[in-house]
Order: sequence, then C-alpha cells, then structure tokens
Amino acid sequence: MMIKDPYYVGLKQEKYMSVTVQLTRTENGEFAIDLGSKALPRIVFDPMQLDPDVRKEEHMGARLLLAAALACYVNTMAGDLQRGGAGKVHEIKANAEISKEQDSRMRTRYTHIDINVETEVDDTDRAVFESVRNSLLHGSLVTYSLEEEIDVDYDIEAV
Repeated sequence: MMIKDPYYVGLKQEKYMSVTVQLTRTENGEFAIDLGSKALPRIVFDPMQLDPDVRKEEHMGARLLLAAALACYVNTMAGDLQRGGAGKVHEIKANAEISKEQDSRMRTRYTHIDINVETEVDDTDRAVFESVRNSLLHGSLVTYSLEEEIDVDYDIEAV
C-alpha cells in the first residue's frame, strides 16, 4: 500500500498482523466460534438451552468484548512488567463492567467500560510497577482501540 499523504512521506510502512475469527450460528441457535488460536481454538455455546428469561440476560457479545479487553490488558501488563525488569510477575486478577445507553434514534450502544486490575508487587519491583501502571492508564492495544472510532465494513450475503 502506498501512502500519498505528505504527513506520512518518509515514514516506514510496516505490514501489521491481522486476525480472522469465524462464527457460525446453527439453525437450532448453537454458536461455534473458530478463533484460529492454538491456545483456544474454538468456543461453542448453545443459548437455546437456557430458559428464555435467563437467555435475554446473557449479553454474550458484551461478555466476549470484555474478555478480549481484559486478556489484552493483563497480557500487556505482564509483558511490560517482565520487559521492565520485574523480578517476579505475580498472579494478575482483573474484572470489567460495561454500560450501555440509548441514543436519540433509540439505538443502544456501549458507552463506558470500567476495568479493575490487581496484582501483588514485591517492594523491589515497585518502580517497575509504577512505570507500567502509568503507561497502562493510557490503555492496551484492544482497550485504546475501543477508545477510538473503529471503521467497520459490512458484507451481508445470502448463500
């Protein structure tokens, strides 16, 4: 890809990774998500097995979005602590909560995510931790991507 914007002239152009995920919803409502990952190749769940009142409170998309955000955030934290020279990276626990609102056209959208992270830090690693903490207050790849606008292209076909 050639960038012609004068701002970018002379900047090194790198090819960035891309990830593909495939989702199938069967006729009976079961979901299969093929992640293409060695660590977690496939997620399968069947919300139709749940009572309808329980099913409507599942919010699976929000849960998966939060799981992705937390996995990235915690992995970034652990890697930054290691690269920063921490003697030991202890267990990291994180949780997230997402809020939604309706806009003026009555469309619901997610508007706020709270992320809470806890880990033990040895006294000798306190300076490394504070440096990593200050950096992570600006987000990780997934979380700061969510803070920006995301262009989405849709291709909807009948096959």
